Amino acid sequence: MKTKVVKRKGESITGIKYSLAKINLFLDTIFKRDNGFHEIRTILTEIQLEDILTFSLTESSNIKISCNSNELKDSNNIIYKIACFLKDKYRVKSGLDISLKKYIPISAGLGGGSSNAAMTIKNCNTLWNLQLSKSEMHKIAARFGSDINFFLEGGIAYLTGKGEKVSRISTNLKIENILLVNPQIPISSREAYTWSAIKPEKRDRFKKLKNALESNDIPGLCKNLYNSLENGVFTRYPIVKEIKEKMSGFGALGSLMSGSGSTVFGIFDSKDKMESTEQYFHNLNFGTYKTKINVN
Repeated sequence: MKTKVVKRKGESITGIKYSLAKINLFLDTIFKRDNGFHEIRTILTEIQLEDILTFSLTESSNIKISCNSNELKDSNNIIYKIACFLKDKYRVKSGLDISLKKYIPISAGLGGGSSNAAMTIKNCNTLWNLQLSKSEMHKIAARFGSDINFFLEGGIAYLTGKGEKVSRISTNLKIENILLVNPQIPISSREAYTWSAIKPEKRDRFKKLKNALESNDIPGLCKNLYNSLENGVFTRYPIVKEIKEKMSGFGALGSLMSGSGSTVFGIFDSKDKMESTEQYFHNLNFGTYKTKINVN
């Protein structure tokens, strides 16, 4: 994760964070808990698509947020909620001016909000000198959403529970030609999980995918991609299924809906195949993003 901190006049300090998106390589809903949340098993990886967050420490006690998206300018923004929570909990006197440049599609299954939230926890910890341990930051993250815990760790990891239990996967995986296609249909995670049917666990498939990751076996990875939320989304939005099928028709080694959708990704063995696929979807006025996985 790239980070830059610069000093401004007086005591003002500004931290700039590059907040990465994610895709799910595997997502299995195990059962539904009594509290309404689902027990899951998922594998996430960061990808090279990012929002830019700027945090400016101020002498004022206020927290202000600005954003290039009108949807995220008010107090419903998770960034604002987390900053206010930390300020109140630890009785911080100084304030923050937060600027968000949004490039990751919203409600698209790419974890943009969760990534922003994790960067907020980390940067508030640094700028306000809260001295929070990793464990304490994870507890705070779990209060606000499942994928936030993943972004505190980054890289590639498998998650259990409702997504708050994170275990890093040791890999040097590099995939250059990944295309994201978003039909610009916002889908909430709550809806997608409500639509999903609980089926027998795909334990064998999970194991094969994890082994493929650990051995950098891209064909093995593509063969075992899985998302149990797909069928529910496909039923209500057939265009998402069509995107996945078109990806395969254009030569993707593997294709999958990410998270709760509606973004679908395809992994290609050549830049030419990826770019011809991108042009097709671009002509249909879908959102398209070329990206890659590069885990060190």
